[in-house]
Amino acid sequence: MRYVVDLHSHSGYAGGVGDISLDVVADTMAKKGINAFGIGDCLQPAWLERLGGILEEREAGLFALRGADGNRAAARFVMQTEIIITSPVASGGRKGTHVVLLFPGLGAAAEALRLLRKWDVKVDMGRPFVKCEDVPDVEEKCRALAAIDPGVMIIPAHVLTPQGVYGSDHPVDSLTEVFGGFAGDITAVETGLSADPALLALLPELDDKTLISNSDCHSGALNRVGREFTALDLDGPPSYEAVVAAIRNRKISYTAEFNPAEGRYFLTGHRAGLQGHGDAYCYYSPGEAPVDGRCCICGKKLTIGVLDRILYLAEKQSRDGTVRSLDATPPRQASRALVPLVEVIAHGLGIKSVSGKKVVQIYHAVVSRVGTEAELWDVPSADLAAHLRDAAPEPVVNAIRQVSDGEFSFQPGFDGTYGGLRLGERVDWLGHKVVVNQNG
Repeated sequence: MRYVVDLHSHSGYAGGVGDISLDVVADTMAKKGINAFGIGDCLQPAWLERLGGILEEREAGLFALRGADGNRAAARFVMQTEIIITSPVASGGRKGTHVVLLFPGLGAAAEALRLLRKWDVKVDMGRPFVKCEDVPDVEEKCRALAAIDPGVMIIPAHVLTPQGVYGSDHPVDSLTEVFGGFAGDITAVETGLSADPALLALLPELDDKTLISNSDCHSGALNRVGREFTALDLDGPPSYEAVVAAIRNRKISYTAEFNPAEGRYFLTGHRAGLQGHGDAYCYYSPGEAPVDGRCCICGKKLTIGVLDRILYLAEKQSRDGTVRSLDATPPRQASRALVPLVEVIAHGLGIKSVSGKKVVQIYHAVVSRVGTEAELWDVPSADLAAHLRDAAPEPVVNAIRQVSDGEFSFQPGFDGTYGGLRLGERVDWLGHKVVVNQNG
């Protein structure tokens, strides 16, 4: 059976995140078509204790809101957190590698919390920093976490953003440089918002890894929950064990992805507002950034983009002298490039707010015709007009059809700035030279 999961989020205990109501998340899951959702920051002691009171286990390892009814009763939650493993790397300094942990229940999460306290980790923050002395120490700590229960999953998060294992912050060229021998025990990695299976197919090291996608959301909003997700093919009834088995055995129907250009770190550049920039910004296509890697505006080091990093890594990980290219390397897994429906509706209406009354009204009307947002993208584009008659104005229906047909791209994201949606066009950022874009 198909089972849709979004297994990376954050709670109100993470820095920069407001209080998040699981009631709101459950309501959003029903609209988006998400079956199971990762509860962020589950190792924060106060949050873990609270979860024990508001959740009840329904299927093994899958939790529901205690006393919920209606659509909320169908929402399932998985114990999940993100940790930051800090360790010295060969390129110099200490790298902070973001990692998603999944647990088969409250007991396993409590045991992981005990380990973190044993290691003198500060656990009062949503994303605890696990300080390691060297690569063998990283390996030892990962093995200790994995030994809690066979169902524990350790998944490198958003692997190509600056904070991911392959990211530009204190860069490394392989999983082994961070995880040591435990790299061979890693069965899945998270694509992140700035990468997708087509890009990650360039890396030979990931040939035996499952690629999953999650929202990494910081709110329960319609454009955040399920903005990326993974559709699994379960062999039996839903359970945590079935979810983990599907991931480990690559039983992936497809992943729903941001167009990588929409991600905040797609191209190399510097955003406006930095010291010395004012309103000026710059970004570069691969191979076009200054040789010294310094910004043409402020003179400081540019934030290296995902596209530059993955092309570099493809060369470094090449086997037998063969460097994989995007044009010649098909992805191992099926994926769909999608845009959150509220963003599509706002674009069709010509407005910026995705939470306005009119946008939300049209969203509910559209979803009511097809079941859930995830199911909307299964409707053949030729049938959309008939399905959505009287549910949305013609410009919105046209916008939905263009996204369904893949007729869209993004003004690229860079240096922490999301890309901007462009409908009706496709842009190949490998072949489209943007030497520098400067404003101000």
